[in-house]
Parts: sequence; C-alpha cells; structure tokens
Amino acid sequence: MSGPSRHHRWLKGLISQSGVCLSELLVGLAIGTLVLAGSLEAFNIVQTQAVRQQRIMAAQQEMRLGLEVFEQEVRMASSSTIAVAMSDRFEFSANIHGVRTVTTAPVAAGQTVLPVQNGSGWEAGKTMVLCGMSRCESHRLKSPGQRSQLLLSDPVGGAYPPGVSVEVRNRVTYYTRVDDRDRTQLMRQIDGGAGVLIGDLQSVRLSYWDEWGKAGTGIGRIIRVAVELLPVVGDPKVVREVTVRS
Repeated sequence: MSGPSRHHRWLKGLISQSGVCLSELLVGLAIGTLVLAGSLEAFNIVQTQAVRQQRIMAAQQEMRLGLEVFEQEVRMASSSTIAVAMSDRFEFSANIHGVRTVTTAPVAAGQTVLPVQNGSGWEAGKTMVLCGMSRCESHRLKSPGQRSQLLLSDPVGGAYPPGVSVEVRNRVTYYTRVDDRDRTQLMRQIDGGAGVLIGDLQSVRLSYWDEWGKAGTGIGRIIRVAVELLPVVGDPKVVREVTVRS
C-alpha cells in the first residue's frame, strides 16, 4: 500500500508542478508578445521617421544643387539674350560650356568658312556668334568644326579682322512640368536636351524685376530673375534671386 501511495503522491506533485510551469509559460509568452508588438511598433515609427528624414535630406540636397546650377546659368543671361520671361518659363541664350575661339585671318562678307584658332569638337547645327568691335552676327554650323576652320550654313554679313571672338550660343530654357504623381518639377533644357533639375515640388514661380525694383517688367529691362519653390516635404517656401549681366 505504501508503494502505490508514494507513487500516486509523486505523480500528483509532478502534474501540479507541470501545471504551474505551463501557466507561467503562457503568462511569459503573453508578456513577450506584448513587448514584441510594442517593439515592432516603435521600430516602425523610427523607420518611418528615418525614411521621411532621408527624403527630406535628399530633397534638400537636390534643391541646393539645382539652385546652384540655376544661379550660375542665369547669371550668363542679359536683357539682350532673353527670349521668353513668363511665370512658368524662362528662356535665354548663353555660352554655357565656355566654348569659344578667335579668327586667325580676315573674314570677308559672303564668306562661309571661318579660319579659327581651334574649332575641334564644335557640333554641327550649333548656333555660334561672331563678334567684332561694332557688330555681332549669329550663324549655325553646317558641319562639325575642324581644327583650323568652321563651316557656316549661311554667309557672313560683314567683314571682320583677325582675332575677333567666335563662340557657341546655347539655347537655355527653364520651365515647369507636372509629373504623373501630380508633383511640379523645374525642368532645364539646353538646346534639344531636357531633364528634371528639381522635383517633388508643390509649385514653382518665376518673376522678373527691373533696376527700380518693379516686377513684371518688359524683357528689355530685366536685371533680376527670381525663382520661388514650394517643396512637398522639408523646408518651407524657398526664394532665390539672381542678377543677370548688364
């Protein structure tokens, strides 16, 4: 009798101990689940904030670099080279890449071949400007430039001495466009090639000022160009003003 009784008591104690351990395990699992859920929620919040911060930093970097390009190129414009000045489009001509040379011999009226110091790398179809002491005239290149000459698509209108300036004139256009996400973009086009300069914007506005600080002036009186950008994320409205060449 004593043997079975002892075995019964041992088995009951084991069941009781196992039951206590299982309850503790379930409670521990429940607490662990709550802690894990809280940790995941905190991680998601931190991750969302980090992604948002990265987007803000990327947008700020893009805007900073884009505005630097805008300033550098608009400074090359002058009232005489501005073709379009609207709130959503600014177009002018300038020698963006500094491509220039000089004539090495006299140029006669009616001539289509310019003798130059170095015409290598000049692309066919580009607009070039020949400038003497009293006049300038524009022509297109009929074919790619050569080491010692440039071939024009039409004849020169006047006579020029050796050593006068010859340079490329690019058509530069800044304009706005709305993408498929309904975000406004500031676009940049040099001659025929266009690309996004600054994206993810709520709005872009260009404005123009004369020497007396009057806005909306005629093209011939523009001395200052302002671009106003309203980003989707990050900074509030950004305004940058650039003075053109006199």
